[in-house]
Amino acid sequence: MPHLKTARLADWQKWLLCLSGGGLWLSGTVWVLLHYFGQIEGEFGPSVHPLEPLMIKLHGLVLIPALMGIGAMMVAHIPKGWTHRSQRLHGVSLLAVLGLLIASGYLLYYAGGERLREWTSVIHWMIGLALPVVFIWHWLHGVSLRRGKTRQAA
Repeated sequence: MPHLKTARLADWQKWLLCLSGGGLWLSGTVWVLLHYFGQIEGEFGPSVHPLEPLMIKLHGLVLIPALMGIGAMMVAHIPKGWTHRSQRLHGVSLLAVLGLLIASGYLLYYAGGERLREWTSVIHWMIGLALPVVFIWHWLHGVSLRRGKTRQAA
């Protein structure tokens, strides 16, 4: 098994997280576009775009492997990464964003009042749209740290 002493993810974990994360981001982004800009004119006025419910279902489906990938990170990546002090802020920021998305997604599914759901929805998709920026920030910082160590070793 590779990376036993480092915080690096195994290839299957990278694939799982990138594919499921990309699927979540894409389905969420399409939903936002359809919800706010894709209404169609129905028999009784503006109606929901027919693909909007499908995007929510796809979003929920892709969430399952994403949560599995996040859970897998809890086993090795996060505990081993905690020893890298210079990467802590980046990792904690990414984990906080993921936690907010999970919590707001839970509220969207189970929250009772329509007003709360409206606000939760906006917060959820705004954080979700920004997630790639936080992820890339975390990833690039890790790459630059590994390159710096490689140069020092040479």
